[in-house]
Amino acid sequence: MALNLIYHFQTSQNQEHEFIPASYGVVYFFSNEGFLDKEFLTEISKSIPETNYENLTFLNLDDLKTFSLRVCQELSEKEVRLISVQDYNIGIDGAKDLKSFQEIFDKYGELIVNESAKKKGLMAKFFKS
Repeated sequence: MALNLIYHFQTSQNQEHEFIPASYGVVYFFSNEGFLDKEFLTEISKSIPETNYENLTFLNLDDLKTFSLRVCQELSEKEVRLISVQDYNIGIDGAKDLKSFQEIFDKYGELIVNESAKKKGLMAKFFKS
């Protein structure tokens, strides 16, 4: 199962005497099997400090990456790809079929590898049950 996350960067704003810091919001988080459960994502996001877990928004890209990796670890997946809405839109213009759609994430997305899943795979080669 491949994990993909599409996110949106929102610049900081001043609204009615209130400062709203820049943030990275999850737009879609899905696998080959469909969208991931919102409650599941909300629970994992609560482990990231200063996160608006109700809206799945993070103060910086590092926090978004940490969140993505934790989801990947919880699902025992090998990797997750992150892509911004802007890069996704660039790629989708050229997508003509399912294969070219999937290649958008390889070409424009940032790969985050779950090292603990890789180690399990490597050890499984040596210790078969």
